[in-house]
Amino acid sequence: MNRFSLLLVLLLSLNSRAQSTFKYQDFIQSSNAKEKATIALELGNYYHRFCVDSLNTLGVTLKELYALENDPFVRAVYQKLLGGFDMKKGFVQEGLKMLKSSRSFFLNQGDNTLISEAFNETGQCYLLLSDFKKAKENFNSSIKFGADAQDKTLEYMAMINLAQCHYLGGDTISAQVFTRSYLTKALKANKFEAAANAYSFLGQMALDQKNHSLAIQYFDKQRTYADKTRAPFTVSRAKNNLAISFFLKGDFKQALALFTEVLEERKQQGVISYLCDAYLNMGNFHFENKNHETANIYIDSSIFLSKNNGLISNHIEALETRLEFDVSPNLKSEIKELKEKQKFFLEEQRKQRDVKSAIKINHSSLSTWPWYVYMIFVLIPFVSLLFFRSNLSDKR
Repeated sequence: MNRFSLLLVLLLSLNSRAQSTFKYQDFIQSSNAKEKATIALELGNYYHRFCVDSLNTLGVTLKELYALENDPFVRAVYQKLLGGFDMKKGFVQEGLKMLKSSRSFFLNQGDNTLISEAFNETGQCYLLLSDFKKAKENFNSSIKFGADAQDKTLEYMAMINLAQCHYLGGDTISAQVFTRSYLTKALKANKFEAAANAYSFLGQMALDQKNHSLAIQYFDKQRTYADKTRAPFTVSRAKNNLAISFFLKGDFKQALALFTEVLEERKQQGVISYLCDAYLNMGNFHFENKNHETANIYIDSSIFLSKNNGLISNHIEALETRLEFDVSPNLKSEIKELKEKQKFFLEEQRKQRDVKSAIKINHSSLSTWPWYVYMIFVLIPFVSLLFFRSNLSDKR
């Protein structure tokens, strides 16, 4: 079955900030252990959303620093970063252990902001493990500590995750109640991106219920608040979701117009992973409308871009889309090889954490990134944990 890339952002990240107040250069230039860890915390909030691979890079560097200076705050921060990386990459149990250890330190320190964020992250792990009871407990704790935090957005930030717990547990009504409560608080704080993403979640629920007209209303609201953010990527996401809803409703003319707009915008934005998705959506649109020759052109564009830019996940997705109407053994073999390569790369990333002893660490390495840091600029994983892909089949 063919799929469109439903570009939802369900705010599983820690907050709604689109960019960090610190830069990578600030991190490498800092020579103070606590300051370096504090900068890493700030950068981590950004990387959680836009560049998951760099969480591992930051964490490894801080782990090396901890081996030299044995600072418990540095240890808590590197555990938080590496635990977040593992959670996003599928090593949920391992990530949960590190995140719980990190959380214990923050609890002892009494920093309500970090405690609230920590419970939000451990809640995400339990959510991914389908332990909804513990997930709800953690999200409620996040809300409780967030109420006393300096950053008032933490008072409700976990509420969208709480909504997901209820939704995945089969309680759609509670999911909608918590999402709308989250939406109200986000609008009161003028957090327009958060509001846009709340409408995105409401739209997804409507699509799951086959209520395409309602989904269109929600995604249109998503676009309204996305426009207020003046953030190009946020606006394109909203248009993309709206296009999918029009397609599912049978309004192919409006769907094509919006898919075309998104494609042109992605070309201008220059983020290859998003452009690959846009080409795939155009390919799927034409394939569903029996325009197989045109569909192949767009899918080939996605394959070419992902392959030539080293985007293994996007490359696999494009080939799997092709596999839906091309079951040749060579294609299956290529997908298998890519998945093995992807697994190897992930294992190599995690091996970098093996810091043997402080004696073996060169102090200068703390201010000079290893080769893999440059993957930050080409590997920009799109945050998506739940409801990331939407089937076009009636068998939802």
